Amino acid sequence: MASAPRHCPPWADLMPELLGLVLRRLPSLADRHRLAAVCRPWRLIAQQEPLPPPLPWLTLLDGTFLSIPGGEIHRMHVPEDASLHGSAGNFLFLERRHGDLALMDLFSKQVERLPSHVGRLPMQACVFPRDSMFLKLVPLSTLDHLSPDSLFAVLMTANTFESVISVCRRPSAVTALRMPNYIFDIAFFDGKLYALSLKTLFAFEIVSSYEGKPRVSSRKQVAKAVKDPGIIIYRSIADKTYTAAYWSYLAEFNGKLLHVRRLIGALSTLRKEDRIENGRTFSFQVFELDLTTNPRRKWRRLNTLGDQALFVGTHSKSLTASECGAQEDCIYFVRDYDQEHWTIDPFRDCGVFNMRNGTITPLLLDIVGVRPQGCKGRPTWVFPTKAM
Repeated sequence: MASAPRHCPPWADLMPELLGLVLRRLPSLADRHRLAAVCRPWRLIAQQEPLPPPLPWLTLLDGTFLSIPGGEIHRMHVPEDASLHGSAGNFLFLERRHGDLALMDLFSKQVERLPSHVGRLPMQACVFPRDSMFLKLVPLSTLDHLSPDSLFAVLMTANTFESVISVCRRPSAVTALRMPNYIFDIAFFDGKLYALSLKTLFAFEIVSSYEGKPRVSSRKQVAKAVKDPGIIIYRSIADKTYTAAYWSYLAEFNGKLLHVRRLIGALSTLRKEDRIENGRTFSFQVFELDLTTNPRRKWRRLNTLGDQALFVGTHSKSLTASECGAQEDCIYFVRDYDQEHWTIDPFRDCGVFNMRNGTITPLLLDIVGVRPQGCKGRPTWVFPTKAM
């Protein structure tokens, strides 16, 4: 006697507890996206399930996301007239035609303009090509959605060695701070906005009422910067001598503010104008800010990141390595210092620096060819606050 046909329940009937276990074992944002796309019940569970942070995606200038470490490439839409300058939460930071700045939601693709006069430099700085200017956006609160009271700080630095920090709220409230210094990086930490120049670390306290114009209530020099030797002659490698200099980042790490220095060099025999194009990263140094010590010794050298992985760039962030599938005690970096030549080879001078042994390995072992087109700007780490 033939047995009755066995009934197989649909995937939608999978117990939420089991689906949650599967979700927590998917470090790739792409895999979470595929799981959520199976059916409506799975999508609802994926949205409700608290997840560890996924390993970030790297944006490429042909309008794609690159998944690390798997190397999967996923298409996304970026306006053709936009230059990419970073990310914040679920948003990409874009510069549109005529210098207008905007945020684009990764999920809805909605584009929201920042006030039209944000990040404007003095007139004498405008003679330099726009591509030579550095732009960075920092949200002054957790940014998973835009609201009328969302505050942002925008850093714009030009080759004139002058910088402007604009603190803004959409649609038109802006306070601009003109800095007679080259500001390497800014970061929001412990309720204050920090700015790092060649010699000084500044701290700003921002005050703002709901929908009111932001106001800087105080500006202090909280510490001297880690001494920068300037241009140095780096060691000979394979009987070749390199000229090198430091590139700096600010990043939060386990409740501390870090100054991360990246040593970048090129062959001494190259012309000065060709050195950035042919630059390579040699090493990293990490310093932790300690405001409890005297003014001359506020930076303490860190030799390990423990179980953390640190991603540095136009958006720097540390994550617990085991939760996001990264290598612990390592620094992930991209070629963010040279947007002019990055499109020629998007994976040149991108890698993973091991704090324990000082070695550098490729960001991806099997590089997938990418032909940048349309969008301009800098490669950017993206850390979504929810699964796509």
